[in-house]
Amino acid sequence: MPANPLSEYVNEVEAAFINLSSGYIERYEEECLTPERVNLRIRVRFPKGQMLEWNEAVIGEEGYVDHLAYRYHFQDKDNKVGF
Repeated sequence: MPANPLSEYVNEVEAAFINLSSGYIERYEEECLTPERVNLRIRVRFPKGQMLEWNEAVIGEEGYVDHLAYRYHFQDKDNKVGF
């Protein structure tokens, strides 16, 4: 049976965040809308108060992963973006 590229992608993303050397996962959500589509919502906090928000809508079809939509947001401890 061929591997499921969507499951592989989600597992790789999860492993990358779990293996962070600094910071901690404040929120990790996988919303499986269909067997071919998942929404990821992840928030990470870092030691100096910075925050990373990672949101993606991803589908797996015909052996590959496609990103329907994404948003990445990074801010400092004072909630400022673009420092």
